[in-house]
Amino acid sequence: MKYLFFILLFITANVTAKPETNNSIAFYYSAPMPLAEMTFYSRVVVQPELITKHELNWLKQRNIAVYAYLSVGESFSKSESSLSVNPNWNSHISDLTAAQWQQHIQNSALSLKARGFSGLFLDTLDSYQLLDKKHNKSAQQAGLVFIIEQLSNTFNKQLILNRGFELLPQLKGRANDLVAEGLFSHFNPLDNSYKLTNKNDQAWLNAQLHKAQDLGFNVQVIDYAKPKQRLAMAQKIINAGYTPWVTDGHLQTWGTSNIAPVPRRILIPYNSNIEPLIYTTVHLNLATMIEYLGYIPDYINVAKRALPAVDPSLHAGIISWTSFDTFYTPTITNWLEANLGVVPELILGELPSSANKLMLSLGAEPLDVTPLGPYELESFTPWLKGESSIPPVVTNPYFLKLAANSKALISIKAADGTSLVQGTKTKYGALVVAPWLIDTLPMEGSKWVIDPRTLLTKAMGLEPILVPDTTTQSGRRMLTIHIDGDGFTNVAHFAKKPYSAEVILDKIIKHYKLPLTSSIIQADIEPGGLHSKMSPKLERIARDIFKLPYVEIASHTYSHPYFWTALAGRKDIDEEDTDYGLKLDIPGYNTISLEKEITDSIKYIDDKLAPANKKTVIMLWSGDATPGPKALELARDAGVLNVNGGNTDVNADNPSLTHVSPIGRPERDLLYQIYAPILNENVYTNLWHGPYYGFKRLTETFEITEKPYRLKPYTIYFHFYSGEVPAGLDALKHNIDYVLARPNTPVHLSHYAKVAKDFYFSALAKNSDGQWLFSSKDIKTLRVPDVFDMPNISQSSGVAGVTQKGDYVHVVNNIAQLSFDHSKENKAPYLASANVIIDNWQVNGPVSFTAWVPATLDLINAGACVFVSHLGERYKGLTRGDITQFKIPAGDFFGYLNCNAGV
Repeated sequence: MKYLFFILLFITANVTAKPETNNSIAFYYSAPMPLAEMTFYSRVVVQPELITKHELNWLKQRNIAVYAYLSVGESFSKSESSLSVNPNWNSHISDLTAAQWQQHIQNSALSLKARGFSGLFLDTLDSYQLLDKKHNKSAQQAGLVFIIEQLSNTFNKQLILNRGFELLPQLKGRANDLVAEGLFSHFNPLDNSYKLTNKNDQAWLNAQLHKAQDLGFNVQVIDYAKPKQRLAMAQKIINAGYTPWVTDGHLQTWGTSNIAPVPRRILIPYNSNIEPLIYTTVHLNLATMIEYLGYIPDYINVAKRALPAVDPSLHAGIISWTSFDTFYTPTITNWLEANLGVVPELILGELPSSANKLMLSLGAEPLDVTPLGPYELESFTPWLKGESSIPPVVTNPYFLKLAANSKALISIKAADGTSLVQGTKTKYGALVVAPWLIDTLPMEGSKWVIDPRTLLTKAMGLEPILVPDTTTQSGRRMLTIHIDGDGFTNVAHFAKKPYSAEVILDKIIKHYKLPLTSSIIQADIEPGGLHSKMSPKLERIARDIFKLPYVEIASHTYSHPYFWTALAGRKDIDEEDTDYGLKLDIPGYNTISLEKEITDSIKYIDDKLAPANKKTVIMLWSGDATPGPKALELARDAGVLNVNGGNTDVNADNPSLTHVSPIGRPERDLLYQIYAPILNENVYTNLWHGPYYGFKRLTETFEITEKPYRLKPYTIYFHFYSGEVPAGLDALKHNIDYVLARPNTPVHLSHYAKVAKDFYFSALAKNSDGQWLFSSKDIKTLRVPDVFDMPNISQSSGVAGVTQKGDYVHVVNNIAQLSFDHSKENKAPYLASANVIIDNWQVNGPVSFTAWVPATLDLINAGACVFVSHLGERYKGLTRGDITQFKIPAGDFFGYLNCNAGV
């Protein structure tokens, strides 16, 4: 009976823990799809020609039903079924009785169903009423009912009707939902204007909507308002008794229901014909701080796509940073000027030569003279000063003066005393020119001249928001460990001359028993590879590693390509100019095949090395680790994640944020490369030329990426050749012991990779009570900026708790709601931190989590609480001050948290 009770308990928990999705149906008639924001909704309506197969699949994988727009009564193309013209839209009204039109609609529906749409939104149902009296209205109505009946059968009643009030009694049971526009406001397509609906029209529409509700239809109202007024308009619709969606007249901006989106995307144009994204300074350097602040770099490759319409519901700002004067075309400068005042703009580096409006709006205008140097610093706003202790040498300044209604951020003085502004700020944003961004000095390396955080917050004007966090799990800094396959076959400098892989297996993997990701290079160990004679033993070692319960499996390719950037066509590499060639020198394998490197290497591991209960889960990129879209696509098609690359190797010699990479890099079709959080021992040991103990300096990287900003998890990333020499092995142990002596939550690299990718697919919103909502599939931590109050956990939902400092919130549901209202005291028990991965959390209810090491859970207000496992084991806590600490053995915990005193 005890087991049955726990089964029922967890079934109940799974029911109650489902995402608190919004009842509104979201409408969006533009592209690309705002996938992250769509996760707040269980149903979305799109124009079918604007959604890609990857976007459609992404939404379906998250159980979001995607409905396709279908015009039933009109077409923009004239045909033999056309009867008249709708002057409002210049479209053709169709004959609903015509067999040709009826078949056209049915064929369209079948095609949409084959593509994977869940249902249809049926528009223009009332268009027949615009026909003159010579057309039989009853016949048109009968034709319309017939069409809808067919569509209902095709999509199993998953239809949303746009009006069609006269026919609703006949359509009862054929569709479940009805939408009507214009209850409180309406849109005039002839002049793109918005007007309030008069009282008589409101009363008539209300009467029709009430009749629809009486017939059993779910009713939603679509109204129109500017972004800042949409939440209030939505509340009016709710108060009237309907589900709301408030947007623009063309439904081409992201709308508002009972929640308003918090924009996170920063539009960043670049031109891959001038410089690939992976080499741009804005990606390599500024993106790190953009992401730390919670915003998403939304890179727009102007060589391949048009600049988008800026939607302030989705876009929080625009940043343009280039080192090339050829970048600024009239199209780009016109777009930047057109969006002044729509969202904040930040212009960095080279300035456009002919964009006077843009420059004036951001605070600078050209001087009529070009005064000579030498130039010296005149003023530098204190809050903007960065890491460099000395100003850069200026030999070729911009000859600019301060415009009206502007603030000078940086100014220099010419030899004749003329003041030249090099950084300015206005209500529209800011600009800073080179070399006042990043300076590179001999023996010192690169440093930020300005502070990238205040550049984005104080100069540009980005608002503080809650931050989806990729560094922390359950309130403690994540720990990941992963091994590239290099050096697996090296003979180690130890007694009996074991392979390096054997040393790592015995001295690191088995010794620490921490979650770890291990890879191999196929050609290094397979029969017929580089070490054919020893292949049976090498494969046996790999199997011994992969069968361990805390080890997950990765591929490090077939032949270890060194230059993925060349394979992607971004750079020409002459093999004669390389130290090691283009790959490992494997007889008979002369031309690199991406399929062999990725798809086939994964299959080899799964078929030959992996135990029956495991498969390869990650591709660990080799060499320069800069895969192109085809490589990323092959990894995705193989069903694996991907990690490696990036340049995070900051140390105490130059503790600069210029040496900390962003989370990842996008490619086409929702593909992302996830960078290694921190680089491996190769860069700490002079490319493994020594000193081999140099990897101990990894702890410097840990400290710099913790304070003042926690930018990365603890990551111990190495190769098997670290087990080749005692100094390398000692460095590994030193780094692991360092982390284990500090609060941490061990996780597999695949866990981190999912979290990291979901940073780009998570969303924030706010409701009319000022509460924040967060939607994410894999991110379970929200970082709270210092300017926010302490969250009130008892007034929140979908969260397990918050750290004592109030800086990290532990999320347990796919959608969480966070309150900062302290009108009611927070006395309920909640989690402060733990070294576990929480799956389910409910005070006085079911709890489940994974602990890779003995679990310690620190709770607040929990003196009366006890954890009870599914086997009946009870774990009481020890209270010191505000914290009650519970200790539970390692493993998967299934049970409940009982906080009823005396029970």
